[in-house]
Amino acid sequence: MKTETVLQTLSEEVGNVLNQVSASSLDAAAEMILKAENIFIQGNGRSGLVGKMAAMRLMHSGYRVHVVGESTTPNFTENDLLIILSGSGKGSSLDQMISKVRQIGGCTLLVTAADDPEVTDKFDESIFIKASTKHNNIKTIQPLGNQFDQAMHIVLDALIVSLNINTNTSNNELKVRHFNLE
Repeated sequence: MKTETVLQTLSEEVGNVLNQVSASSLDAAAEMILKAENIFIQGNGRSGLVGKMAAMRLMHSGYRVHVVGESTTPNFTENDLLIILSGSGKGSSLDQMISKVRQIGGCTLLVTAADDPEVTDKFDESIFIKASTKHNNIKTIQPLGNQFDQAMHIVLDALIVSLNINTNTSNNELKVRHFNLE
């Protein structure tokens, strides 16, 4: 298969995935972000890298955001939001974090490819992305969770752009917060 054909196929696949994301779940996520005093983002592997990109753009947009596991991550409080990025939405470490957030009184949001109420009902809200991961059999030419991670990146970027538009946050405001020791 030629690279040009692969590129076209990937574009079509991701477009089809994005068209299935619930607008109401994005609106609910936006409300949670707006209400949060601090936003904590957690993801492993490639999902964690997508999380770091989202955290960076949220910071540029004026939100107090932290990546779980970084050495500068502060404590979580009752006014905070934990966003977990996970294709499966499962894992003992995730369950421990959710339990701790519940004890503290904070909120949780899951971005996932898991269409399973046993998983999603553990969270206050969830964004379902019907994309391929190593845990499902959605047809794609891509390996493992590539399709999920690509779509998740675009979904989170769309969410942040929407927040910026709705809060009248300009690109100039983002530029002021951009790293400047380069």
